[in-house]
Amino acid sequence: MRVWTGPAARAGLTSVLGGAIVLGAAGCSPELRPLAAVYVDERGTAQALLRSCDEDGWVRGPGLRGTAPEASGAAESGTEPEGPGKSAEPEGEGPWIGWDAGGWHRAADFPLFAPPPEWEVETRGPATLQPGYSYELSFADPDDSYAYSASVTFDARQLAEVPAGEVLTPQGAMTREAFEELAREAC
Repeated sequence: MRVWTGPAARAGLTSVLGGAIVLGAAGCSPELRPLAAVYVDERGTAQALLRSCDEDGWVRGPGLRGTAPEASGAAESGTEPEGPGKSAEPEGEGPWIGWDAGGWHRAADFPLFAPPPEWEVETRGPATLQPGYSYELSFADPDDSYAYSASVTFDARQLAEVPAGEVLTPQGAMTREAFEELAREAC
């Protein structure tokens, strides 16, 4: 039996394995739906809008994560983590600011940095938009199927540029009515 080990054989094997990995990852990813939006109200307060495809209006794990480019806990603070091999952040997480509300909650409209009190959120950092940070407001479907997720990403500048009376969605700025219609059609 002849075993092919030349460059062409390795390239072919790499291509096949790469395709299998991509297809496998795509099959496990939930569908991203346009169910989250942000805007600034007439008082100048950033607001969040979450919509659910669940008939009872539930979402799973809503959160707002703000990250700075190339942020590292030690580099930003100028201090070293305590002890050898210690990280300033939990393993697998980079530094972030915002809030996280694990578990299941009713979709809602609320000030971006003040989710409903019954959500009992973990918060980090300042409760205002910070220059130089990129934010993601996101949640997942309430079922164990992981059929869909929703998120909108933005920074302070992008949110400030949204025209009055409009909201920022994954598809860009649009009227609130257009967002509500888009969310209904996504379900």
